[in-house]
Amino acid sequence: VGDEEGTKTDASSQYYLAMDEQGNSCIAVQASPGQTTTMALQDDNNDPCAATTAVVAAAAAATTTLSTTMSKKDRKKLKKLRKRASSIQTEGERSGLLTRSEYEEYRTLLASDADEDDTMGPSINVRKKKEGIEKSEGAHHRDLLVWFLQQVQGNYVNGDNDSSNKDRESLVLSKKRRREEQDPVDGRATTKDNKNGQEDNFKVSIPHWASIHNPGTIQQVAVMEIHVPADENHKIEDYVRFLESFQHKTRKGSKVGMRTKWFQGHVPASMSDSLFYFSNNNNGHKNKKKNASLDEAPKKLDLLQNLQALTLSREEMIEQQYPRPIPNDDSQNSDANMSTKTDIMLPPSDIPLETAKKFVKEHGLRVQDQGEDDKHPYVMTLPKCAVLPRIDSDSSCCAPRVFGLDCEMVMTALGLELARVTMVQFDDFALDPNPVTTTTLIMDCFVRPENPVVNYLTKFSGITAKLLEPVRTHISQIQYALANFLTPDDILVGHSLENDLKALHYIHPLVVDTAMVFRPSHKRTKYSLRHLAATILKKQIQSGSHCSEEDAQVALDLALRKAWLGDRLRVPGDPDKTSILHKHCPTSNNNTAVFIGSSTWLENNVLKHPSGAHALNYDSIEECKKALLAWMNGRRKAQLIWSNISLVKGTVTRKPFGSFQSLVTDVVGNLPGGCMLMVAIQADLEKTRDLFKKRKVCQDVRSSVGWSEANELAWQKQLDSTRYGYVQWFGR
Repeated sequence: VGDEEGTKTDASSQYYLAMDEQGNSCIAVQASPGQTTTMALQDDNNDPCAATTAVVAAAAAATTTLSTTMSKKDRKKLKKLRKRASSIQTEGERSGLLTRSEYEEYRTLLASDADEDDTMGPSINVRKKKEGIEKSEGAHHRDLLVWFLQQVQGNYVNGDNDSSNKDRESLVLSKKRRREEQDPVDGRATTKDNKNGQEDNFKVSIPHWASIHNPGTIQQVAVMEIHVPADENHKIEDYVRFLESFQHKTRKGSKVGMRTKWFQGHVPASMSDSLFYFSNNNNGHKNKKKNASLDEAPKKLDLLQNLQALTLSREEMIEQQYPRPIPNDDSQNSDANMSTKTDIMLPPSDIPLETAKKFVKEHGLRVQDQGEDDKHPYVMTLPKCAVLPRIDSDSSCCAPRVFGLDCEMVMTALGLELARVTMVQFDDFALDPNPVTTTTLIMDCFVRPENPVVNYLTKFSGITAKLLEPVRTHISQIQYALANFLTPDDILVGHSLENDLKALHYIHPLVVDTAMVFRPSHKRTKYSLRHLAATILKKQIQSGSHCSEEDAQVALDLALRKAWLGDRLRVPGDPDKTSILHKHCPTSNNNTAVFIGSSTWLENNVLKHPSGAHALNYDSIEECKKALLAWMNGRRKAQLIWSNISLVKGTVTRKPFGSFQSLVTDVVGNLPGGCMLMVAIQADLEKTRDLFKKRKVCQDVRSSVGWSEANELAWQKQLDSTRYGYVQWFGR
């Protein structure tokens, strides 16, 4: 075909013939991409065709066909990427398009309708060797969230975006490296220092049961935390069954769900605590280069110096209502309040009762907030004639003595009174290979209460009428023995020690209270000694009744462990932890994060962590759903959309289960491409918290309301319904 001058076109040009309904035709010549020329043929009257539909059709055909025409090499590459993107492999952690560069290359090679190709979306699947797994931990899903956010921000776990086979293999963390980076406490994410000594991003590993397909296609992460009521109409199982059976328009294999444990122990906690935070507990890290000191037992003097730093301040003792003398009491300023101390604890039963009573009368004093009916005086630790100096770093002979103390009480007509006292003295601390504390039992005796016993509280104290029947030791003898043995520089260690000192009617200036040492950052509650022993020492105590010797030893072990490890030792699950917003909130590089929830939830979890994220309150479920879909599919898409939705307290106009179905159906049905959505449910959190408070009040020894075995069974059932929820992942 030639032009008007009769010259022929290049042999590489392509020609397209089109004809309209009237028989008019034209030819489109495309010599190179983007350069298309249309030439109208003459009709029957030898008149050139005007710009008919044939011209338009020819031009369109030329443009479309040439754009899909690629070299043999590119076709081979596309075929390879398409196969990889559509073939789900569940043997390992990841499969399909692993990096963003592979995804971008795939999109470039695809035709203009690439967005409609449903083989490109990300998905989570259960690994082949883990098929049949039924339960997971909340921390598993938190790690998945963080891993996905790293993908969104281009912060891949290992390596860069190169799509070569060599780099694809390097993306898989070696088992050895993964073991080195795991937290020895909960086996999950840990922090790592960079060359400048600053804390680097959390290095998270994909959960052992999860296999992620096409992680390189992830462009958006969404979370729906939904609190649901469990009543007579709908149990949590109904919500779970709906999610398990829910079918949406995305391809097969793009969803996975399983039962999830939201918290440990018997204190109810929100699923936000599990999904939103990392534990700061890094004690015992296995990186020997960083923590070589942990492989060696600390020097005793250094340990005692650190322990002394844990003693309560005067303000803390006042806050915790430790017994303290009434100001301007002449008895405490008397020169007679000097004594010669004994190096050995005198057995209280060997001290003449009259001598002890005379001593208490001479040195006794009343304390603030002491009840009018409580006539027995308090005794305080008296200074020695030559007071021991404080610890000197250059001296090993001036270290204080350390004692673990615990008491058991019974209920009398006056109130709680002392029935048993135990004291152990710290001797040494060693690694064998685990920490071992050596102690000596220096006091363990039963005490006869001054008033008639109305309740022995055997379940908590281990005290029975038979045990106290032959006892003749009086509290005054205990006070005499302590005052003539302890010095102001000695350190008493116990758990909620103010209760023990009140029972002893004794005042001591230096105390280490493990309930305060391991106190949560919010300071609203304290951990029980049993919980601390189980989570930190991995030791079960108080399985039956309490034992004061065991409790004194455990409290001392906890305090010494803290003195050794310092801030590296924290309670697993402690609210003093790091929010994922601290490192992984996508609010930089033109990324956007949006959080939708109640004002209380936003205040507690989002606003207190400055991150530049959008925080949106909502008044109804419809309003929340509208905001979710707008940030998912709107012109300005967010890379992270996190919502916390309650179907419990007056936030819905329809029945909760119906609102749940409608919410999930609409959001999942409008899921955009490249989005990973997590739907998490938890039942009756507020109801369980209220029951927890009621149980605590009823079990208090001062309460007149009992807590029956039937109440306990109902409580355990309610606790389990809140502890175990469900998580369903959707991907498109």
